[in-house]
Amino acid sequence: MEQTGTYIRILRESLERKKDYLDKILDLTKEQEKLAKAVRLDEDAFEKIIEEKDIYIDNVNEIDKGFESVYKRVRTEIQENKSVFTSELKAIQELIRVCVDKGLEIEALEERNRSSLESAIARSFKGMNQVKQSKSVANKYYKSMANGMVNDSMLYDRKK
Repeated sequence: MEQTGTYIRILRESLERKKDYLDKILDLTKEQEKLAKAVRLDEDAFEKIIEEKDIYIDNVNEIDKGFESVYKRVRTEIQENKSVFTSELKAIQELIRVCVDKGLEIEALEERNRSSLESAIARSFKGMNQVKQSKSVANKYYKSMANGMVNDSMLYDRKK
């Protein structure tokens, strides 16, 4: 029974760590949102945030695996003695709710960021295409002017 109490404490602590990691992921996702909505996308900063988020996501996944493993060990004991662990189980349930809510908030923000990022990339490519098009038009103009000058000078020479 005492061992089960220790396992329940481990479950609670792991959920608290998961909540902290989800908070950090949410903050980083908000930073990504600012970058994606900026006039000019800072690709290096965006990439750095992605790398940092990957670390936290890996940590959350490890916590989930550990939680699942520990819960399997004590599930039957908890179910048989619910009244003994009522307060701890309520705290765990609340932490699970908070983590799920944060996960949903992150997911919604990620979806908004995806569309903002697609717009930023489209703006970036549009700008690149405009630069390429401008260079192309300028090159054609210079070539036609150069060709026109040659032709004009030939016309002047012939008239004389």
